[in-house]
Amino acid sequence: MNTLDKKQSERDTSTQSRSRTLGFGDLAVMVSLVIIAAFIRFGYTNDQNTSASSGFINTSEIVNNTDTFIDKTVTVRSRPVDKVGFSSFTVNDQPLLNREPILVVNASGVPFNLPTDKNVKVQVTGQLRNLVIPDIEREFNVNLEDEYYTEYINRPAIIAQSITLAPQSSQNAQLQ
Repeated sequence: MNTLDKKQSERDTSTQSRSRTLGFGDLAVMVSLVIIAAFIRFGYTNDQNTSASSGFINTSEIVNNTDTFIDKTVTVRSRPVDKVGFSSFTVNDQPLLNREPILVVNASGVPFNLPTDKNVKVQVTGQLRNLVIPDIEREFNVNLEDEYYTEYINRPAIIAQSITLAPQSSQNAQLQ
């Protein structure tokens, strides 16, 4: 073994025996990666750009800007949260942030069963209205059971003319 090989061998042995410790820089990188992963996982994106380009409106936009969308037809893609009465349910894009859910009243005339998988989104198109039960029943020819809707009175609700399971990402790519 020549001198060069011996020095290389000693250096390799000393490197292997030293344990790697995390420095402050390494810790900062790891924390940054965790935060970025959380943003991606829970959908913290620029909502206005995504909704404008896709034609869909986020439920958080509707809650924050109800006056802008009231009496207009909106389309949302969101996860269903809870069933309300026989023909309604709530949707919420960001339930972990305790955002106010939006009531969806099925006025399509076609029964819709909510998906059992809570990660499956639904696509809802309908008119955004403040929930005034007699007006909604008369204008959309639906029968709402008052006792189920007390907490939603005078709050925004989508009176849905169309409810479907939202296409998955791979289906979206095929459609374009």
